[in-house]
Amino acid sequence: MDVIPAGRARRRWTAEAKARIIASSFEAGANVAQIARAHDMLPQQLYAWRHESTVGKRAGNERLGFVPAVVEVAGGGDGESSGKADQEIVIRTAAVAIHVPPGASADHIARVLGAVRQVG
Repeated sequence: MDVIPAGRARRRWTAEAKARIIASSFEAGANVAQIARAHDMLPQQLYAWRHESTVGKRAGNERLGFVPAVVEVAGGGDGESSGKADQEIVIRTAAVAIHVPPGASADHIARVLGAVRQVG
């Protein structure tokens, strides 16, 4: 008789833990397989979580809605701004960077983001 060991015991992850792991996998230069191994899980599981979190956001489900924000000072990081008129907002995703010029209307930004969402 052969004894076949059972797989890993099924674990339950809190929403906060999932959000933290997913967020770390979206950081620039992140290696999903390494992050999965660090949390003793398969990369496929982490990819599934990532997919669920992005699909959930598109469907209006904000369960895993953590999004890291990075604020950078333009012009070498001296901390001083040369005025509000020359500042822009930069929205970066894995595939694209959108530079929003000063004075752009909220409607225009929403249309651009909608177009990017449809393409992606």
